[in-house]
Amino acid sequence: MALWADITDSQRHFEIEVPLRALEEPVLRYAIFAFSSRHIDRQRQKDISEALQYHNHCLQLLIPVLSGPRDRITDTVLAAVAILRQHEEMDCEDNQFHLTGTTRILNTVSSFGSSGGLGEAAAWLCLREDIYISLISQRPLRTELHRFSNSDVFHREDDFAWASRMVFLLAKVLKYAFNYDRTVNPSRLEDIGKEIENWNARKPSTFQPIQYVPRSNEVHRRFPGVWMLLPVHVVGVQYYHIAQIILAFSNRPSPSLAYESFKQARNIEKIVRGHLLTVLGLAKSNPRAENTLFTARHSLVSCEF
Repeated sequence: MALWADITDSQRHFEIEVPLRALEEPVLRYAIFAFSSRHIDRQRQKDISEALQYHNHCLQLLIPVLSGPRDRITDTVLAAVAILRQHEEMDCEDNQFHLTGTTRILNTVSSFGSSGGLGEAAAWLCLREDIYISLISQRPLRTELHRFSNSDVFHREDDFAWASRMVFLLAKVLKYAFNYDRTVNPSRLEDIGKEIENWNARKPSTFQPIQYVPRSNEVHRRFPGVWMLLPVHVVGVQYYHIAQIILAFSNRPSPSLAYESFKQARNIEKIVRGHLLTVLGLAKSNPRAENTLFTARHSLVSCEF
C-alpha cells in the first residue's frame, strides 16, 4: 500500500513511520492488519472473516475517538481511517463510509492539510481518494480545499511538491466542473485552466518523458509509450491530462446551430481521446506507478468508455 500512499511524499511516511507507530498504536496496527488480510484474501480467494475481525477491532477503538472532542483526533487516527478507506475500496459495493469519515476529519480539523508529517501525508492520500470518487461519480469533491492552502508544497520546488500541486489543481477542477449550482461563475474554470497550463509550462524538465513512442495501428500499439523517470512524475503528468479532459467536457459552448454543435462535439471528442490515450499510455508504460492504473480505470469510467 505504501507504494501508492507515498507516491507524492518524498519522506515516505506510510512506508517508514506508519509501521513504527503501529508498534505502539493499536488503532493503526489493526487498520494495517485489516487491509493486509483483505489484500491477501483477495489474492488467494479465501474467506474474509479474519480481515473483518481486524476491521471491527479497529472500529471499536476509532468510534469513541471520533465521537469525542476534536483534539482527540490525531494524525494517527487520520492515518488509520485512511488505511481503512483502502480496505473499503476492495468491497464489491463501495459504500464510501470511510471516505465520508476522512473528509469529515479533514473538514473539521483544519490543520492536517498543512501540518507536515504523517498528518499531511494522510490528508493528501485522502484528497486523492476523494478525487477518484469524484471522477467516477461526476460529483463535486467533498473535501474543503482551503484546508491545504498553507501546505509547503506551494512553496517548495522539488518534484514531489510539483506533483502535489497538480493533484490540487485537478481537485479544483473537479470542485467546480461537477458543481451544477448555477451561481458558480463560469470564468472560474477558465482561471483554473490557466493555472493548469502555467503548471505545464513551468514544470521541471524531469517531468518530460525519457522516451516517447506514438501509438500505431500498423504495429498493434494501441496506446502511446510514455516512459517517465519516477512514479511521482507519472502522477503529475497523468493528473494534468485528466484535468484537461474534465476541462474539455466542461468548457463546451452551446451553439444554436446544429452543424456548429456537431463540429464542436467532434472537436471535444478528439481532444478528450488524445488526453485519455496519454493517461492510459502512462499507466501501461510505468508499472511501478501502481496508482496510475487505478486512475486510468477511473478516467475510462468518467469518460464512459
